[in-house]
Amino acid sequence: MENQVNENVVVKTKGRMGKANIWATVVMIVLGILAVVTILMAIIPKSYAIELPKENPNFINIYQTSTTPKATLFNDEDKELYDELWDAFNSSFKQSSLSALFQKELGNTVDYNYVGSNTKSLSSLTSDNNFVLGFVYADVQTLYKDGDPYVCEELKTNSNYTDGVVTFKKIWVTVNDVEGVNEVKFYVQKMVSAGSSESTYAVLEISTKGLQSELVDVINKVITEKA
Repeated sequence: MENQVNENVVVKTKGRMGKANIWATVVMIVLGILAVVTILMAIIPKSYAIELPKENPNFINIYQTSTTPKATLFNDEDKELYDELWDAFNSSFKQSSLSALFQKELGNTVDYNYVGSNTKSLSSLTSDNNFVLGFVYADVQTLYKDGDPYVCEELKTNSNYTDGVVTFKKIWVTVNDVEGVNEVKFYVQKMVSAGSSESTYAVLEISTKGLQSELVDVINKVITEKA
């Protein structure tokens, strides 16, 4: 009789231990999956960049509180500083997916918006931002989005954009000395003729996100050396 009681106790104990082992295994699997996801998010980059032309700008103007450039970097003449600024600019749109998640920007998308005629001028941009970068291209460029030429329906009434495809020679980019992810806006300068881009107003606003602290440091360095 005593042996039977002991056997029942052993059986019940084994049952309880079995359930505990199952739950422990489940918890370990879940923790393992979470660890793998965290590692992947820390490694996999998140990019906020827009599709700029493959051809680098012929030169870059740096504006600060004025429409007169504080400094200008030419692709050929100022190669070292130009490359440092260009690399910092491109890097400002990259961060880990984990960092983007903590910044609540993981699902951020790039927005393209028509800004109409005579609404966004360089003078207004330099007044509202710490810096403005002006990218100037030697040849007329086509704006792309998701691998295709970007078509703006509002521009189809403009004689220079009859098919709505946005072309340009100049782009302005806002830069601000802000910690963490910051809103960055690109302004495509309005073309006044097929071979020119002399208007002082933008025709398209592109909004995205960036981490610009390092870029600000490089801009200040360039201004110190070139101003």
